[in-house]
Amino acid sequence: MTEERSAQPGRSADVSRLVGRLDNADVRWNGTFYGPMPTVASNAGRRLLDAGAEAIPHLIGALGDASRFVAAHVLLTLLSGVEYPTAPWNGLEIELTENAEPRIDPGQRSGLARRWRSWQAQSPHPRALPPDQG
Repeated sequence: MTEERSAQPGRSADVSRLVGRLDNADVRWNGTFYGPMPTVASNAGRRLLDAGAEAIPHLIGALGDASRFVAAHVLLTLLSGVEYPTAPWNGLEIELTENAEPRIDPGQRSGLARRWRSWQAQSPHPRALPPDQG
């Protein structure tokens, strides 16, 4: 079924538009015993999850944008099926305030982008994100 979906005309353009609408606020974080856990809270984010592997290259491209890198990283983690620790959440340091608002340093985005590009370049894909070599 995935092959049929990816063969549909205009599907890549739809995915690209959805990634363009993505925002870090599209992910909600809940503090748990195991660490912060994300919930994809936007329609665009859920549609990107539905798009499957076709969304991965577009999401890797979004990692360079400070306003989208958190959402892109979360979606990539969920789509790729990589194994990951929950603290830090697949390499993303998150501090939840008393009001459960996330504080995330945007300086993390370049390291995450390098790790995801390295993951994407390997075949077969590793079971976890490679360490940052930057």
